[in-house]
Amino acid sequence: MKKILFLFIFASAFSTLLAQPAAANGTSFFEDSAYPTGHVLPLEEDRVSIVSEELIIELEEKLPSFFEIANGTMVANIQVTYQMLNQTDEDITIPIAFPQPGETKGWNITLDENEISLSGVRDLYLDDVMGQHKQEKWIHPRTGEAYTFGGQDVISDTNTMEAKTFDVTLKAGETHDLVVAYSTKLGIDESINLHPVYRLDYLLHPASYWSDVEELFIEITAPKFSDVNVNLDLAKIENHIYAGVFDTLPEENLVLFVTPSSGILTDLFDSRVLALLSIIVLVLLYVVIIRKLKRKKLLTLFLLILFVLAGYDLLSHKILGYPFTFVQYVLFVIYVVLLSVIRRRYTPKTKRNAAKQKK
Repeated sequence: MKKILFLFIFASAFSTLLAQPAAANGTSFFEDSAYPTGHVLPLEEDRVSIVSEELIIELEEKLPSFFEIANGTMVANIQVTYQMLNQTDEDITIPIAFPQPGETKGWNITLDENEISLSGVRDLYLDDVMGQHKQEKWIHPRTGEAYTFGGQDVISDTNTMEAKTFDVTLKAGETHDLVVAYSTKLGIDESINLHPVYRLDYLLHPASYWSDVEELFIEITAPKFSDVNVNLDLAKIENHIYAGVFDTLPEENLVLFVTPSSGILTDLFDSRVLALLSIIVLVLLYVVIIRKLKRKKLLTLFLLILFVLAGYDLLSHKILGYPFTFVQYVLFVIYVVLLSVIRRRYTPKTKRNAAKQKK
């Protein structure tokens, strides 16, 4: 057992050394700045006002498989409903652009419950869709720390943004309901902390191109037990639901940061090094407990399963980044074997096993 214990401590120490430089510069972790998404933008000037806008964002975490050491993917299911008033005395057809150059799916656009098809794409100038109030810094929701994103900003090297286009026909003097629904991925930064940060930018600035916007309602549903940071004044109406009503259009776009729960033990740490060192603490604690309960075989078996799950909780996340992630598989195997050997050593043998050994 001493050899296995030595190997485990060596592997843990080696993993800790790997975690330290990676956590400092983030080079071995995944960083992806997702494209902003946003508000409908009229491509022609017409006297159309938005009586109200209701923006519903439901965040959904797509978890990796059980044996995959990776953070999940965060998806935003977005539905925005506009009440649009044609202020003119005649029916008008307006070409509309909806900024969304990134990967999306599930598009569904309706006007008064009648489906509308996307007609194409068009490049828009960034300043036209993002405005002047751009939030460059990222914020970690767990710590509140503002920091500079270390990865490549996907829109920093261009002056334009791709937008989906479609046409709507509005009857004279009437109010119409335009609903745009789709799903898109959030950006992710894994380098700053043990827990990943996901980011979503929803563009409100294009609303300023309509003749008027009278009311804006925003509701965001985050994963349960997640930490959330949002730049606009939204109230927390439930454990994971945030909402707010605005009589005037905010000057800033909506910028949302979210970090979901990673697990019972993993949520106790922000440092990768401390998370790794806690594995050694678990082994030592297991030895102490098993030595006191060595005659209670069923209880020690239950504790073995419990401690294995605790180790999996810690080692199933990307404590080490690419290309060192495989070390975590090795460390977990050694951890499980070591716990099994400890239990076997301090658990008394049955009479049948004792008789076999005498023979």
